[in-house]
Amino acid sequence: MLTDSERQRVLGYRLSGHHLSERLPPERMLDAAGACAVQNTPPGSGALSLLARVDGLTPEMLHRALYEDRSMLEAWSMRASPHLFPTSQAAIFGRCLQPDDRSLVEVVIGAAPLIDEIGLSMQQLYRLAEEAVTAELGGNEMPKTELAALSARRIAPRLNDAQQEIWTQTAIEYDGMTKGEAMVRFALYVLGMSGVVCFAEHRGGRSPIALTRQWLGYSVDEEVDCRELVRRYLRCYGPSTERYFAEWSGVGIEHATRLWSMAEGEMSEVTLDGRTLWLLDEQMNLFDEARIPEGARLLPPHDPYLQQRDRSIIVPEPSRRQEMWKAAGSPGAVLIDGEVAGTWRPQKKGATLRLELRPHHTLDDSEAEQLEKEANLMAPFRNVAQVEVTLVPTPHQ
Repeated sequence: MLTDSERQRVLGYRLSGHHLSERLPPERMLDAAGACAVQNTPPGSGALSLLARVDGLTPEMLHRALYEDRSMLEAWSMRASPHLFPTSQAAIFGRCLQPDDRSLVEVVIGAAPLIDEIGLSMQQLYRLAEEAVTAELGGNEMPKTELAALSARRIAPRLNDAQQEIWTQTAIEYDGMTKGEAMVRFALYVLGMSGVVCFAEHRGGRSPIALTRQWLGYSVDEEVDCRELVRRYLRCYGPSTERYFAEWSGVGIEHATRLWSMAEGEMSEVTLDGRTLWLLDEQMNLFDEARIPEGARLLPPHDPYLQQRDRSIIVPEPSRRQEMWKAAGSPGAVLIDGEVAGTWRPQKKGATLRLELRPHHTLDDSEAEQLEKEANLMAPFRNVAQVEVTLVPTPHQ
């Protein structure tokens, strides 16, 4: 078990790496997004993560970066999930994660059995899907479900009779879509990581997909040093191990080990609780001097800070971890003076956003005031006129 001083250093270091110790000025919004990318599921949650990191952030600033000057991009990235990151870093958070045959099963769970059943290799499926998706999206944008259906129909004639029979069968376990459609959907995750497709502007509850080169007006094909993905991970989640890096990135242990080994010459050992962990040499002084910040934040459920895999460090109590991380429907986190001090859930009714906060301790006036201020910052991002905060004591209190 970590000593209090060790735990404080780890928390302080990670909070700083995530830009949660002190908000960045608006002109550094891309730095906040590029620290370790920002998951955007459900759509809009990424904005709340950036709101917790950027002073004075407005929806207009984010809209301009994503949809006007397009200095920020949304695409499938870690754990095959949509993420926001600087467009200039698309290869770091994309191609460095692209799986091969060995790691596909660990990146896109469920894909391997279908590929084996139809008798295709990953490369064959990828090539067929890329050609079909590129043809369907030429000059167009469309949601994933529609794109998968059209692309699957385009691919079918290129398969032999036996493969076509399997390809067109209904896959009950995939909400009744055909097996071909399910396979194209799996391929889309990899096409996102490889820079072929990205997300266009979300409208009316739809999340359309576009060809990246058409969306940006150029191809993201520069050479990439994949050590940078490991560096960014360790700046946000260090000290850590390659196993935790594999879980965070979602690439599988073999792929993660290859990436990790590229940066090993830049790391040194850190011993905590008798365990050997690793940290970048350039970060040693920052780790030694790390301090817990003051202040409050409201983090959405999939916030990057909550993606660290050694969860017992940020939430020591097992029962609290069960509240915080659920298989589905996890709450957001209440962060007070560097500690996860409760959970929150939203409910939008008309022009009002109601936040139900369940703090782990009785809040003093200052803490309650800070959290209400943080909650009010959400109003323009949720298109509401007001935010109402309700404090609900947890059963542990």
